[in-house]
Order: sequence, then structure tokens, then C-alpha cells
Amino acid sequence: MRIKHRFVFDSRNNNFDIVALLTQKNIAYDYSEESTIFEVFEDDKNFETIVKSLEPYGVFRNSPEAIYTKAEIKDAQWLTVRSNWHNLYPQPEDDMRYRFTTYDATDTCAGRNSKCFCRNGLTQKESFVLKKEPRWGSRNFMMLNWVFDELFVSKKAEEVLTTSGLAGFEIYDVLSKSKRPLKEVKQVFVKTYLPQGFSVDSIEETYICPTCKLETYWPKAGSIHFHKEIFKDIVVDIAKTSDKFWATNCASLILITHKFYKAITEAKLDRGLVFEPVKLV
Repeated sequence: MRIKHRFVFDSRNNNFDIVALLTQKNIAYDYSEESTIFEVFEDDKNFETIVKSLEPYGVFRNSPEAIYTKAEIKDAQWLTVRSNWHNLYPQPEDDMRYRFTTYDATDTCAGRNSKCFCRNGLTQKESFVLKKEPRWGSRNFMMLNWVFDELFVSKKAEEVLTTSGLAGFEIYDVLSKSKRPLKEVKQVFVKTYLPQGFSVDSIEETYICPTCKLETYWPKAGSIHFHKEIFKDIVVDIAKTSDKFWATNCASLILITHKFYKAITEAKLDRGLVFEPVKLV
């Protein structure tokens, strides 16, 4: 595993010193008229020098990303899965009113502060509604904007999932605004929630809702550790965490077994999917 950092700075500020440094250190960068982007791994011999040199320029650094080896992925009993293709918006999107139509929001917390926008208590009661069919291209999995703990699939992926002997989910229709089932997209509805068990050594930062006091976590890069006791008697291939993550979404992580991972990858459905090994402690 390696930890990768992504940096972005405004090209319009004529930061020639940064470009000169990147050129000197032989670090590739993507330049446009508005922004310049480059990536550096923590184990790069120039990492500390570059980070220190950037301090005077207000360069934005994204959250670090763990890059795993094939062996680490192959050996994992459980993995997290998410799509990096966030497409379309749940309807109705005005004022995020989908929260009150797609979900039962009776017991939802609406607490918020500068670091937390709570969605605690939302329970899905109706199918998701979209404006139009997704344009899948060569992709087969997506997540919606604003919804970070639901997977949506193409017809091809639906067929693979439903014929692979995998357990723990149902396939739900996704509706048009006229309430007719869309033909090219379905939701993978996950039925099982694991007990809380995210390991404290994996927490980078904790956010606390000012209203309901729910704790949500920002995990450390490359440190997805759960207590193994919560997997006792779990016989499904896909589940969600009761632990909630991220500051603005109050979202669960989606966990899959290696069997689920193998079904997806052997069918070549994994374009745009991100997998992270889960360590049981």
C-alpha cells in the first residue's frame, strides 16, 4: 500500500516557483488556464521538501488516498466498495426534498454546524427518482450526487449480480419523474447493517452533530479497521456499516465479501469502482 496526495493550485496566480520546483524534482503535473494539479506519494524522497515548499503559496491538498497492491485486494476477506462516478441527482432536488419522498424522515435529525450536516435517521421507503436514464458507456456502477451509500447498476451488472449466488441485497426499480420504472438502471438495496465496530485507531477526525450527538468519522487513509466480532454470524455478501462517515453526508460504508468482489471483477464490471481492504482486528 502507498499513500498518494493530490495538490491543486490556481494557474492564474502565476506560481512559477511551484512549476520550477516540480520540474526540478521531475514530478508530472496537469496544467490548464485555471488550475494545475499534481500528485506525490508519501514515500517519495521529495515528499517532505515539496510539502514544505508549498506552504507559502496556499496550495490546496486533497485528502490522501490509499493505493493498494493486487495482493492486498486479493487477500482481503472483506472490502469497502464505492463508485467514483457520481452522476445525476435524486429527485426532487430542489431544497433536497428527495429526503422527504424517497426516505421516511419522521425521526431524521436536521442538526448542522460548520463541520456536520446530519442525515441521521433517514430510512428508505420509496424508490429513487431520476430525471433521466444514465449514460453508462463502459461503466456499470454509479452513485448519485448527495447519496454516498447506495449503488446503482446497469442491466448488465444487475444480471451478473442476480445470477452469481450472492446474498444480502434486493434489486429495486428506479423511477422516472412520472413514476414509471426506468429501463437502464436499478438500485442495489442492501438489507443488512453490521453492528457498530469501527476501530478507534482508524479515525482521522470525529464530527459530532450538535443536535443528536451522533459521531461520524473521517477515516485515516489506508486504515479501514473493524472489530472482527461484528462479523460473527454474518452470512451475506454485502452489508452496510452502522458506523457513519464523512462530515456532510452521515453515510454508511458499503462492505462486500471477496466473493462479491470476484463476481464483479471477473465480469469486467469494475470500471470506476474503488475497493479498499478491510482489516479485522
